[in-house]
Amino acid sequence: MNTTDTIQFYSDFNCPFCYALNERLISMGDTQRIQWRGIEHEASATSAVVTPDEKNQILNEVAVVRKRASEITVHAPPFRPNTRLVNQVAYHLREQDPKLASQFRTRVYRALWIDGKDISNPDFLKSLTAEVGLEFPSAELLKQFPAELLEWQKEWEGDIYKTRLPVMFSSLNKKPLLGFPTYDLLRHFFAGTELPIAPESLAACQLKPKQNVLLVGEFDPARCNLVELEAAYILINRPSAAAAEQWLKEQDCAPDVILIDYPSLTSEGLALCSRLKREHSYRHTSVLILLDGLNDEQEMAAFDAGAADVLFDLSNPKVAQARLDAQLRSKQSAAILDALAHLDYLTELPNRREFDRKLEDEWHRGCRKNEPLSIIIMDIDHFKLYNDHYGHSMGDDCLRQTAKAMGNAVHRRSDLLARYGGEEFSVVLPDTDSDGASRVANAIREAVEACAIPHEDSSAAKVVTISLGIATTVPTLEMMPDKLLEAADEALYTAKQQGRNRAELHPALRQGVHCTALN
Repeated sequence: MNTTDTIQFYSDFNCPFCYALNERLISMGDTQRIQWRGIEHEASATSAVVTPDEKNQILNEVAVVRKRASEITVHAPPFRPNTRLVNQVAYHLREQDPKLASQFRTRVYRALWIDGKDISNPDFLKSLTAEVGLEFPSAELLKQFPAELLEWQKEWEGDIYKTRLPVMFSSLNKKPLLGFPTYDLLRHFFAGTELPIAPESLAACQLKPKQNVLLVGEFDPARCNLVELEAAYILINRPSAAAAEQWLKEQDCAPDVILIDYPSLTSEGLALCSRLKREHSYRHTSVLILLDGLNDEQEMAAFDAGAADVLFDLSNPKVAQARLDAQLRSKQSAAILDALAHLDYLTELPNRREFDRKLEDEWHRGCRKNEPLSIIIMDIDHFKLYNDHYGHSMGDDCLRQTAKAMGNAVHRRSDLLARYGGEEFSVVLPDTDSDGASRVANAIREAVEACAIPHEDSSAAKVVTISLGIATTVPTLEMMPDKLLEAADEALYTAKQQGRNRAELHPALRQGVHCTALN
């Protein structure tokens, strides 16, 4: 290891990945090179209140740590405490004794992530300080927040670290390591050698963004206090239903909540609500309607139009935020359940079930419009040998990085990339002929190879590669989608027989015949 190098460790005590990384650094016995830099990745965190969504997030993060670091003891605490005070204390303790200050930080981590203690409690922090033989900083010292902590926070929120946790930065090699790494990655990082996978593929805590609320209509300030709400949410205001729909068409994703002002829009607002609730892309967006007072007829009309709830007065900002937060929690819970049903946990891609649904939907659409439909089936070359050589933990990292590279090569919103099973992936390409599908397949293959993930046991190359099978047809009611899958699978088999790391079009299509001829 290069002893002239120092490693800056950006961390937050209420992040389980930071705790686990601290434990791994201790076990490696190289902590003298580590420079702690405390930040706050959730400044609004508090041990006083914990929502069901926050509890689920903590449980999910702990589950990932247990899976990736089975040697580390970790328990889910009942809350995520605020860490502003403990960061200040840890900062000032370095001046008394750096070595004992390091022991204090480790005790803080373990107190939260093993014993579930409230590390935002001043009395508890005083007891931990005394246990390591240091003096708790004076009230005068803690009154002013250190400028260096603010500078570290600003650095962490910048473009280099992308608000991920944990973060380590090599002062000698000027390279960051983002996320929770394996032991192999840590050794590469400390030695200054090239990392075998991209750091961006690692599990990490990220800064919780403000949620988007689309306001539609001319809101009366006396009934809806928008000034106060701007501090809690990103507000987008459009004066009419037409302007709102135009804005929605320009977005890549739906807003979290849509609030429609009935008094200024009347039936136009109800019609907008009805149109939005019929669209699949807004199935998890809560559409609320603000009425001008108690009116049974208007209230029933709003619910008939598909509104999640009706509101009457948002002049009190605390009440308004409580109501909006309730809708956001409902939306998040629905999204989590939907993700569990349709997403692959490891790669965060759509799963086989979602692929089958998409293929069936596009098949029926192709039948109606007489448009070509293509699919690609892909397999990581010699993935079993990769797992045997590098281990299953590195195998998981390989799958994550490969999935990300594939995703970067599939650009259209109408296309679907999915994990088909194991090391196999698939793409549905609506309204795409065989030439277009071949271009996409080769772009995916090149993107994966460009990752340069070492694979010493592969016969195709010394890096991880994929083989791809392509099939295209114009769907008809006389044929089932399974025939297209079979054709793509046969093409994939041919690609493997031809030496791997290549894309093959189904033989019947090379002769200019649609795979309907396979019937």
